[in-house]
Amino acid sequence: MSLPLNGIRVIDLGQIFAVPYCTLQLAYLGAEVIKIEPPGAGEHLRRPDSSPGGVNYSFLMLNPNKKSVTLNLKEARGRELLLKLLDTADVLTENYATGTMEALDLGYEALHDRFPRLIYASGKGYGSDGRWARLGAMDSTLQAACGLISVSGWPDRPGTRTPATFIDMATGSHLVSAILAALIQRGRTGRGQLVEVSMLDVCIPSMTGLIANELEGQPTGRLGNRHRNACPSNIYPCLDGDLMIFCLTESHWRSLARLMRRDDLLESPGYKSHASRYAIVGEVDGLVGEWTRTQRRDDLVAIFIEHRIPCAPVRSVAEVTADPENARRRMLLDSESAARGKIKVMGTPLKFSATDDDDRPLAPPPVLGEHTAEVLAAIGVDAAEFARLRESGIV
Repeated sequence: MSLPLNGIRVIDLGQIFAVPYCTLQLAYLGAEVIKIEPPGAGEHLRRPDSSPGGVNYSFLMLNPNKKSVTLNLKEARGRELLLKLLDTADVLTENYATGTMEALDLGYEALHDRFPRLIYASGKGYGSDGRWARLGAMDSTLQAACGLISVSGWPDRPGTRTPATFIDMATGSHLVSAILAALIQRGRTGRGQLVEVSMLDVCIPSMTGLIANELEGQPTGRLGNRHRNACPSNIYPCLDGDLMIFCLTESHWRSLARLMRRDDLLESPGYKSHASRYAIVGEVDGLVGEWTRTQRRDDLVAIFIEHRIPCAPVRSVAEVTADPENARRRMLLDSESAARGKIKVMGTPLKFSATDDDDRPLAPPPVLGEHTAEVLAAIGVDAAEFARLRESGIV
């Protein structure tokens, strides 16, 4: 069965995580993604100088189903070849620092008259028109800028960041949404447009509850693993690991108390409501932890599922990686790398009833420049010219 984006060609100038994750989703939806990389080392995430086999594993995970074409965009001929590719393209994606594409005469204003149907999709750190437009942006720095670090960790210590790149991946996902919407609109109007997603803008909705607390005059400080609006809510020790329990409602608390064989607490003034429990949160956590430490972690998960109490095992990255559910849901897929042999690559969370995941083709992540000759031949570059371009460092 045809995939949703069959026939759509994407020229991908993305780097690191955000835009490569966006184009990974587009590729799994059927788009032809042509990844443009600098000759020599390729895009930054490849990190050939510091990675076994000359290529970073994160790069491999985010770049299956793409073609790699090397072009030196600092050279006029390299830019000319990119413009020829854009003659056949539907979407251009990029996440360079603000001003970089403009300095190369490849900004939206320079291109939209020549390519009126082109959707020009930009991922930016702080928005191309903001006061921090030229400030370098990484997931970690955005965690600081959006306020997340200020409320993460424990009250008696500095704030903490998460090493997970939630902001990068959320930016890529939002950019996918913008591209799909622009494609739908182009179907009605015949014209492309500029779409932009800012990493900082993506952070603001994720801070909804915290911003709401601030606006109503009840700012949230660092609470560790507790939650001001759910008690008990914390990470509790078990015989063989740890468990996060999150009692959002009074029903959750009453079910937990009965499982603990502490029905007496249900009538106790100190435990009758969230507010009264939160006032003695240390005592509450102590009682819950005393009970959980006598139980096996996964046994408790099964019990809590039965009683509909929100919880989750605190799993290691190794546990998550080895979980067979990832294979069943096709989130980690078997592939191969010329540099590393058998590898795992990232799947897509997008599932469609009309498209079986097994029907989606899976090409291995490309070797740097693997498709350069093939793609350039399609726009008129013959073997002799290709040899001259390679000799001069254009490809």
